[in-house]
Amino acid sequence: MRTVRNAFVLSFFAAVVVVLLAIQTVQPPQVMADSYSARRYPAFSYILDNPAPTIAGAGITTSPTSTTGAATAHVSWVFKTVSGTYTGCTVQTKTSFDGVTWLNLGSAAAVTVTSNAVNAWDIYQQAPVSTGVTTTTVSSTAAVGFGQLSEFTFACSAYGTSAPVTITAIYK
Repeated sequence: MRTVRNAFVLSFFAAVVVVLLAIQTVQPPQVMADSYSARRYPAFSYILDNPAPTIAGAGITTSPTSTTGAATAHVSWVFKTVSGTYTGCTVQTKTSFDGVTWLNLGSAAAVTVTSNAVNAWDIYQQAPVSTGVTTTTVSSTAAVGFGQLSEFTFACSAYGTSAPVTITAIYK
């Protein structure tokens, strides 16, 4: 009887040690970033893109970010200390299904470019109808949904000297 009890106690402690060692070796999966500024999160969560370019005398295009599976984007452009006068400024979201051809995603958004200006908006992919099949108008310039990649283009009718901006785009 005493031998069975000792064997049971030793087996129990051995099992506890094995479980504790196994727990120490378990690690969460590593996150992959596929863009210079993108932080990739698990599926069914979100994609965060945070480029911080400086606009000086000409329009810009941000680097593409992977947006595969996205249906919405929450976007903000926050300008820091702006030098000079920027007028007639817009931001156009573009998307690509092949990385070569870029299509407009929605209309250009008018933005205010002054020191500490915050410009925020949302982009929603077109929702299908609940019955039947939705067919959109064929277009070589406009997309109705997010492709594999998305980027922003910025343009003004008149440029100042410098406009540093922090862009935050949360794709869901």
